[in-house]
Amino acid sequence: MSTTITVTECDDGGELRAKVGDTIEVRLPENAAGGYRWTFDGEDDGPLELTQSSSNYPHDTVGSAGEAVFVVRVRTSGTTRLRLTYGRPWEGEGGVHKTFGIVVHATKPVGEPV
Repeated sequence: MSTTITVTECDDGGELRAKVGDTIEVRLPENAAGGYRWTFDGEDDGPLELTQSSSNYPHDTVGSAGEAVFVVRVRTSGTTRLRLTYGRPWEGEGGVHKTFGIVVHATKPVGEPV
C-alpha cells in the first residue's frame, strides 16, 4: 500500500524514508511576480518521477505570494536526492536564487522480491 509523504520548506536539507510506489508531495512558498518559479531537477528515467506540478495563488492581487506544489512518485529503491531550484528559468544557472533538497532513502515494499 502506497502512502503520501508531504514535505515543506522546513524539511530542506533533511532526509526521509519511503517505499517504492509512495508519493512525495513538496509544498514550497513562491512569488512568481518577479519571474521566480520552482522547478524540479530530475531525470526522466531517474528514481523519482514528477507526476504533477501546480501553483496555487489564492489572491488575485499582483505580487501576492502563493505556493508551488510538486507530486513525485518513488520509482526505484536506493538513496537519491530530491532537488528543486527557485529562480528565473530563462537565466539558467545564474538565475537560481535558492534550492530545496532532501535525501530520499527508498526501499521495496514488504513482500516484494529483492
